[in-house]
Amino acid sequence: MKNFETVADLVNNAIAVHREAASLYRDLDQRSEDARARLVLEYLIKHEQQMETGVKNRLRAGTPGMLATYIQYTFEDAPNAFMAALAKEFPKPNADQVCEIALRVDGYLVDLFEGARQEIDAAHAIEYLDDLLQLESLERRKLTQTLNSLHDI
Repeated sequence: MKNFETVADLVNNAIAVHREAASLYRDLDQRSEDARARLVLEYLIKHEQQMETGVKNRLRAGTPGMLATYIQYTFEDAPNAFMAALAKEFPKPNADQVCEIALRVDGYLVDLFEGARQEIDAAHAIEYLDDLLQLESLERRKLTQTLNSLHDI
């Protein structure tokens, strides 16, 4: 069964994912004994903080009417449950596992916006979600390139 969410709810969930990802990376950084993993985690903390700020700015740029647009959409995994599952699966990750976590988080966000985009009909909301999807997709590509560079260190 699908629930109804507003565009603002969806964007706030994305903001929460970025915030919780940064928190997860800080926690893993404290527990990690792998120097390479800690290097990657330090980068990821900054990345998620920047993404949280970027998505918040996009939220503020949205019009009240567009943000109040309803979407019939259900999250595959609630953000809290998704992050908790990652933390449990990788309690003390090495550098490769940290990269896997980061790619899963970015994949979750891209899937979130792609799924919502398919469920909405309002043209102004489609354009707004396309912008957010483009932001997340671009950042995912940049993150992949950066992780590959860090992997070579």
